[in-house]
Amino acid sequence: MIIKSRLRLRSSKRLINFFLVLTFLIFLTCLLPVFSAQAQPPAIPATPQDIPVEPVKPVMKIEVKDGLLSVEVSDAEFGNVMKEIAEKAKFKAEISGAVASKKITTNFKDIDVERGVRRLLTVMKEKDFTISYNTAGMIDKLEIYGSAAKPFATPTTPPKKPQYIQKPPMPILPPQPLPPPPK
Repeated sequence: MIIKSRLRLRSSKRLINFFLVLTFLIFLTCLLPVFSAQAQPPAIPATPQDIPVEPVKPVMKIEVKDGLLSVEVSDAEFGNVMKEIAEKAKFKAEISGAVASKKITTNFKDIDVERGVRRLLTVMKEKDFTISYNTAGMIDKLEIYGSAAKPFATPTTPPKKPQYIQKPPMPILPPQPLPPPPK
């Protein structure tokens, strides 16, 4: 009898403890949103008109020293970049208007002037240009024509599909005996 009463007492204490912990957890979950809402400042809705937008400023740092070209350009007009290089490397540059207004972003350091110019043309995917050299082998004149040429005309009618003619199957002949060997 004593054992039964002790068991009942232990199980009732456990049950009480369980309900106390459960009640405490429910209480905390109810109060947590209240405290977290008070801790954060109210959100101010921002509209696109309220956010100041600064335009991207083009960066153009070009240096020619001892026949080596260093370029750091960001969102700069290709025509301005090439004219600056031509001015510093002492050669003439003629650039078509369509190409001159394209934007370029790249950088490299201490490259031969001719190789640097060709690299910039490659970055801009320009293939229609002429480079003239002086007697010393240095660039004398750079002409960039741009992609003004019309692309190849695409045909309006699709090409005809080749017609395949199926030949009738060859008849299967019974095997023939081999001729006797020559004597």
